[in-house]
Amino acid sequence: MSFVTWGNQAVADRVSIFRFLARRAGASVAITTDDRFVALSALLAEHPKSGHSINGNTNRRKLVVPRFPFVMVYALELDAVRILRVIHTARKVAASYSQTKVINTNKKAQTEV
Repeated sequence: MSFVTWGNQAVADRVSIFRFLARRAGASVAITTDDRFVALSALLAEHPKSGHSINGNTNRRKLVVPRFPFVMVYALELDAVRILRVIHTARKVAASYSQTKVINTNKKAQTEV
C-alpha cells in the first residue's frame, strides 16, 4: 500500500471543479464528482500503477475517471503517489507531465513540477 498525497495544484483543481459543478449542475453533482476523485485516490493507494504511463515515463501516469470527463495525473514516488493535477479531458496538457519542466499554457512561463 502506498501513501497518497495531493499536490497544491491538484487541490486547486478539485476546488475549482467543485465550485464550477456546484454552480452549473448543483451540489449533488459536485459532491458525487469529488467523491469519485477521493475513491480513485484510494484505488491508487492500493494499486499505484493503475493508470497509464505518460509518454513512456513509468513514474508519471494518468488515470481516467470513469464516467466523468476528467483525468488524474500523478507521480509515483518511493512509497507514495503524488496527485499532480485533475484535468478536464477537453484540455490536452496531461502529456506535458512526462517532462521535468512543464510549460504553463495560461502564462507561457516555465515552472518546475
